[in-house]
Amino acid sequence: MLNLRFIAICFLLFVLSCVSNAGISTVRVGTAAEFLRALKNAEPGLQIILSDGVFDLHGDVKLGCKGTDSAPIRIAAEHRGKAAIVGESHVILTAAEHVVIEGLNFESTNGPAIELRGCSYIQITRNTFHLKETKQGSWIFIDGIAGDSVRLSHHNRVDHNLFERKSLLGNFITIEGTMRAEPQMSQHDRIDHNLFVDIGPRVENVLEAIRNGSARYSLSSGFTVIEDNLFERCDGDPEYISIKSSDDTIRRNTFRECLGSLSLRHGNRTTVEGNYVLGNGRTGTFLDSTGKAWTLGTGGVRFYGNGMRIINNYFEGLTGTRWDATFAITNGDAEYGDGQPLTKHFRIHDATIESNTLVNNSSNFEIGYDGGGFQNNWWHLAPAGMHIAHNVIVGSRDTLVHLFTKPVKSKWENNIVWPTGTAVASGSPMKGVRVEDPHMVQAEGIWQTPNQPARPRPLVRNDVGPDAP
Repeated sequence: MLNLRFIAICFLLFVLSCVSNAGISTVRVGTAAEFLRALKNAEPGLQIILSDGVFDLHGDVKLGCKGTDSAPIRIAAEHRGKAAIVGESHVILTAAEHVVIEGLNFESTNGPAIELRGCSYIQITRNTFHLKETKQGSWIFIDGIAGDSVRLSHHNRVDHNLFERKSLLGNFITIEGTMRAEPQMSQHDRIDHNLFVDIGPRVENVLEAIRNGSARYSLSSGFTVIEDNLFERCDGDPEYISIKSSDDTIRRNTFRECLGSLSLRHGNRTTVEGNYVLGNGRTGTFLDSTGKAWTLGTGGVRFYGNGMRIINNYFEGLTGTRWDATFAITNGDAEYGDGQPLTKHFRIHDATIESNTLVNNSSNFEIGYDGGGFQNNWWHLAPAGMHIAHNVIVGSRDTLVHLFTKPVKSKWENNIVWPTGTAVASGSPMKGVRVEDPHMVQAEGIWQTPNQPARPRPLVRNDVGPDAP
């Protein structure tokens, strides 16, 4: 009896397996026309495999296909990087679900190369984006559906891609959301293990590597995660990453020689954790629209709003000051709830700045800068309620803790500063900031104190992009 029952169970599992596999089919396409026909008939479980070659889709390709969690629709190159999407080709997914776009080479003439409107569980993976731009635009755009105030984009992933050489206005990646009475960001999107390289030269605005949100979405929780990416020479905008929504996470990324800052420009409660920001002493120049010449520096983190957490990051060799200081903790010009437009620089409240290491930067902590009259602005709302603890600062230039304006009701605890060369610790002694040699030691090119736990090394190109493990 036991053997018969075992045989019956095995037979049932075999039948279920056959039924499951029966829903998966593969179509191989070698021309744009074949590709478009396959897309038109895409059903759950379909794999569309593109042969090596060039595919000009001649404009917008609008898709609303829906796979399932167990049977996604997969659009992939037969050989990674050998199938090129060219010309005026734009892939626009609207209300699509469970679709994978993999291994393609996007060389179309302008963006977005891929736009997700009200989509969920879309994965854009192991592609190369090197658009031959003739117009402004972002290369990947995630947003809602025009006129639809209900459907949200959510749980999309952009991973293991290469984005390179962008020079016209727009971002490598832009995420926005759905317009409602209270606008709502796309939610729970993940950007990971990508290589972003060479965006620039500098313009005054709108050439970030990633812009997550906008002023109108700033009070909306996006829960976007940007992690394990490598950014190199992302110089196009004063903000190489611009966060303009709430409750996001930026962690374990490496930034090399990026002119500008990682900016938490709008929103609240975002966490910046475990990143490397490495300047290598790089500077640049920029001539603005008024004819004024600027010296550009590599910067760290600039932020505004409530409840930001900046913890366990490493900053070395940065050349920025003021707006691009390693920690640019400026005054604000508005308070949430006072009726000011959401485009303002909202006062910092209740930030946690903890366990960061700063080594050999042109500036370090710059707190309370009032704008210096830039564009006729003077900002007088000092940061309030900050907790600044267990940070280590070593440097040979400037004032390591520079207070332009004293923060309000803020607590300093167990911070170590060690000025060398012409540097000074601070303008006057500060409780919770002690001058002490931390006896930094170097391991794999990274400085740390003997009692700090070992850090993982910074990311290199072999860790990210289409060919990474």
